[in-house]
Amino acid sequence: MDNVEAVKAYLRAQNLEQIGRADDAVELYERVVAGGFDASGPYDRLIAIYGDRAQHRDVVRITDAALAQVQTHAEKRAWYDRTRAEALRAAERLPRAAPRSARGSRAEKRTRR
Repeated sequence: MDNVEAVKAYLRAQNLEQIGRADDAVELYERVVAGGFDASGPYDRLIAIYGDRAQHRDVVRITDAALAQVQTHAEKRAWYDRTRAEALRAAERLPRAAPRSARGSRAEKRTRR
């Protein structure tokens, strides 16, 4: 995706987000980020959305991408670093899903009967 396409996709994503279609906006923001766009806008929007959704690992992934791609000032880079560290701490506090037992779940046992 070239810069013109990236800017158009970013602006479309902003419009989608404003009319309540955040999931569609996320798809476009992700495409822009995957293309290595060097401006902070799509990264910041994804960080905000994923943060609101408590998707901390995605916040970490996007801050990593921002630190690698975005050409910005030192204070903004420091914000990405802080945001990344906060997301890592939040992710560590979340309970992990317990693995299923070798015998299967209760629901599976009921359907086998």
